[in-house]
Amino acid sequence: MTESRIPPQATEIEESVLGSMLIDIDTVDIVTGTLHEEDFYNPRNRSIFLAIRRLYSENKSIDALSVEQFIKDNDEPVDPSYVSELTRYASIGAVEDHCQIIKEKSIKRRIILDCSEIVNDSYGERDAYSIIDKLNGIADSVDSGSKRTHSLTPSQIIEREKDAPVQEKLFTGDYKLDNGIFADAGTRKGQVQLIIADSGHGKTSVAMWEAEMLLRRGYKGAWFQLEDYDKSTADHFDRNTHNEKDNIWVCDSLYDIEDIKREARALKREHGIDFIVFDYVQNIEYTKGKRYDEVEYISKQVTRMAKDLNVLVIPLSQVTLNYGSTHGWSLEPGKGHVRWSQQLKQDAHCIISVFRPSEITNLVVNESQVKDWKDNLHPINSVWIKQAKIRYGKKELRRYHLIHTDKGLKPYEVSRSEYPQNEKPIF
Repeated sequence: MTESRIPPQATEIEESVLGSMLIDIDTVDIVTGTLHEEDFYNPRNRSIFLAIRRLYSENKSIDALSVEQFIKDNDEPVDPSYVSELTRYASIGAVEDHCQIIKEKSIKRRIILDCSEIVNDSYGERDAYSIIDKLNGIADSVDSGSKRTHSLTPSQIIEREKDAPVQEKLFTGDYKLDNGIFADAGTRKGQVQLIIADSGHGKTSVAMWEAEMLLRRGYKGAWFQLEDYDKSTADHFDRNTHNEKDNIWVCDSLYDIEDIKREARALKREHGIDFIVFDYVQNIEYTKGKRYDEVEYISKQVTRMAKDLNVLVIPLSQVTLNYGSTHGWSLEPGKGHVRWSQQLKQDAHCIISVFRPSEITNLVVNESQVKDWKDNLHPINSVWIKQAKIRYGKKELRRYHLIHTDKGLKPYEVSRSEYPQNEKPIF
């Protein structure tokens, strides 16, 4: 008969940590920066942790009475009187050590669960590589929660980097991109290039244009189609990169970040991909997580993929613009408009904004012309991109003028013969 064993847990320490959060606001930042809901073994402790974190995120007072009221208002399955009892177990000076104990117990529980699934999968028909990917995921989670020191001295870092390979830069073949917007960052393997735009302005078109150029240069890519169907994406690359179209792998059936990570690792292993596009990042899901942590977790995983797989990652992100109080070229998005994920905005090595004046009523002059930021007239199908952020290197202040054609985007200078001779390209 198999002995029933209690999973690793430390419920008394969980109570001590929660009690400390209720009486010392400074501990709330420490705990929420270390622990997540699933780290608490006791279900009612999870509910109380979530209540404290929600109140803290809304800048509301945190004490036993306010948490009790939150629990009542939200019909949480917790006896409100239990909250007041927690303050008796507070140990403010030991909070950091207690958090580490809770985290380690949580990691052990995840290891037990995941390894049990791996054992079952190994007996079944699941392929070996997907099981290895799962093992790697367990190792990642253990490493992220370990107490091993990761810090190095400057001398150690310099010594480590002596023989480290320089991050390979992917060249588009467009001079003004390679030596302007992407001169110092944004197209190197291991980096994140975030493309931002409001709906209808052409962020997908810009990503497709860039991918076309990379494919023509011999690079291989993956395109996770999270908004449209894979057929439309395939048709586009067939029209524009017919000879190289099979060097990009398109997927429209995966939405969960864990499934996407496994697919990306398989594509890297089997085909040696150089870049990944997410169209668009807001549609990625994390079905195993909770709504409070979903956005931050997805952002971190997208960023980590670039480094772990040594690929350029190009996520596309929607922005939020205030059309009620802002008009004209003031609606051209900047990094401050990226509100879905502060984490992704911080981690991006380069942010490219996309702006189509024809989408803004007061910039449309007539059915064939729009105004630029200096009130100069240009073709109605003009699109401008610019560098909205660069983590390091020279800030490129100039915009790049593109034209939207029936085959997608093209540089204005290349297409200008199709337009009146008095039109002047601006860059």
